[in-house]
Amino acid sequence: MDVSQYKELFINEAQEHLEALNQALLELEKDPGNPDVLTEIFRSAHTLKGMAATMGFDQLTELTHEMENVLDGLRSGDIGASQEIVDLLFTCFDTLGAIVAHIAEEESGPVDTQALIGELRRICEGGRRPVPPLRKREAREADGPAPPSAELRKGERRKWRVRVHLDRDCVLKSVRVFMVTKKLTALGEVVGSAPPMEELEEEKFEHSFEVFVETASEPEEIEKSLLTIAEVVKVEVRALEGEEMPAEAASGTGGPEKGEGMPETVSISLAAAQGPRPSSPEREEAAPAPASPVRTQSIRVNISRLDNLMNLIGELVINRTRLQEIASAHDIPELKEVLAQTARLTAELQDEVMKTRMVPVEHIFNRFPRMVRDLAKSRGKEVDFIMEGKEIELDRTILEEISEPLMHLLRNAVDHGIDSPEEREAAGKPRRGTVKLVAKRDRNYVSIEVSDDGKGVDFQKILEIALEKGLISPDERFSVGPDDVLRIMALPGFSTAKEVTGVSGRGVGLDVVKNKVESLGGMLLMDSRPGEGTTFSLKLPLTLAIIQALLVRCRGQTYAIPLSVISETAIISTHEVRYVSSQEVIFLRDEAIPMVRLDRLLEIPGEEAGDEFPVVVVEMAARRVAVAVDELIGQQEIVISSLDKMLKRIKGFGGATILGTGEVALILDIPSLLS
Repeated sequence: MDVSQYKELFINEAQEHLEALNQALLELEKDPGNPDVLTEIFRSAHTLKGMAATMGFDQLTELTHEMENVLDGLRSGDIGASQEIVDLLFTCFDTLGAIVAHIAEEESGPVDTQALIGELRRICEGGRRPVPPLRKREAREADGPAPPSAELRKGERRKWRVRVHLDRDCVLKSVRVFMVTKKLTALGEVVGSAPPMEELEEEKFEHSFEVFVETASEPEEIEKSLLTIAEVVKVEVRALEGEEMPAEAASGTGGPEKGEGMPETVSISLAAAQGPRPSSPEREEAAPAPASPVRTQSIRVNISRLDNLMNLIGELVINRTRLQEIASAHDIPELKEVLAQTARLTAELQDEVMKTRMVPVEHIFNRFPRMVRDLAKSRGKEVDFIMEGKEIELDRTILEEISEPLMHLLRNAVDHGIDSPEEREAAGKPRRGTVKLVAKRDRNYVSIEVSDDGKGVDFQKILEIALEKGLISPDERFSVGPDDVLRIMALPGFSTAKEVTGVSGRGVGLDVVKNKVESLGGMLLMDSRPGEGTTFSLKLPLTLAIIQALLVRCRGQTYAIPLSVISETAIISTHEVRYVSSQEVIFLRDEAIPMVRLDRLLEIPGEEAGDEFPVVVVEMAARRVAVAVDELIGQQEIVISSLDKMLKRIKGFGGATILGTGEVALILDIPSLLS
């Protein structure tokens, strides 16, 4: 059997284990003596080693085995969890990540691990014996020493009955069968199995099976070889001498050839779920074990398939809207009734597809604690990093897109926001600063906040830097206020860093964040108080595919404005329009709101509106603006279609949609249109 077909699955699970290892090691750094954290780290490392051995990735196997020796010393207390060892383990995890990346990208040439392995072995020196695999120890502790075997002359081949017990949570039993027969074939000749090999390959057995092998190897060597396979928890080796091979084994002689014998459909996980493992599984002949609780079943689905499914749902929504238009125009009661049912089913289907695309923000949040820790250490700062709202869900596409913006904001918080311990003490603050990453629901948005309790933003300093870099003119200096700080800081090329480092100083920062957030239909806000800290808020839509929008008409063209940016609508008379510093302004409930005319923004020729016209009051950042249009058509669910690459360069449009009439309407990108 060719295990290369499981490579993608291995890579996904390996990355999940590495992420879990990083999180656990961060906890260990805070609480060096925590036995639960040490056990979790050991278990994840052992599982990763077993997966790597199963796939034949020797570098991963060797490095994780040496790490196990150190981790077992930490668990037993023979080795102390010093900062040197924690840093070494972090380096090991980074190297494991590099090896996995090499495997994923099929890069030639191994990653150099010898220096790390040497350091790990040095730490284990001093009389400590390297530990055997975890499951082997568990089995021996539970069952006692293995029974003595008959003395054999070296090189003499004998037949052995090898009974292999798998973890009761094992979900890739056929793969484990293949690995067992492969290991035994390397030691000798596989002469049968029970059940027959065909049934083993189809997973027609419970949690154990027997393989009959003729080999010169001793029982201890057979046991040791098989216990390196992930999810093999126990191996029993008995001589077949004087015994008749079971009849059911006759049709199952020999192991599978490479590329043959594997089932077409496989389960989803290379590694069993983490948690306590049964150390001594009962034989199948014993009384049946109580039924295990029902577990949620899940599979991995390529994101492109979900994208295609969402596109099909979008087509359904468009056609549903068009049918509703026809039914209304021709007043057909029977058609209206059927459409009402169809609309309900379409909405439910759309909701279910949307849910399949939603994933917790935890998936990207967990990438950042290690980054914050390393950055704070390199900058000589003491930082507590707090994450909240990790269970909040976002569309997977949006989630992946905001990873880089969040990284920029967190780097800024540590590098620019948090003061040095000495500066904090001088200001009467605790030496340790706090950086928070918080997600929460906010109406039709998800709000993600990055905050720090540092020194805040110095408005005058921002103006001076902008003038020095030529980003604003001297005349503009007197027309901007504190509310314009974010706009200035988000100008391309703006940076407060005095020197170029690996973190900042290249003029790439908030402009990248702002552009990315606005391209996703969201907005970036900032609240800063000198001496108290700064908070950046990313307001993001739940999804990019199907949204609620208000359709408006201007100069004979229909446009869609996302409801997420609309505060209210109103009908205004021409005599209610005032001018303040040459800017048109309207008053709603005694609030002065600047007004812009959509036809002028889009440079559409035509006659001005009559005595009365509607306005759409949009809200972005801390400002409200009234957008004057010719007509309000109504609210509608629309499917967003991306614009062509050439059209994407045109400012003010976030996509297009097809209306029920078949007409194409452009979707207005309000933040970029009014910036």
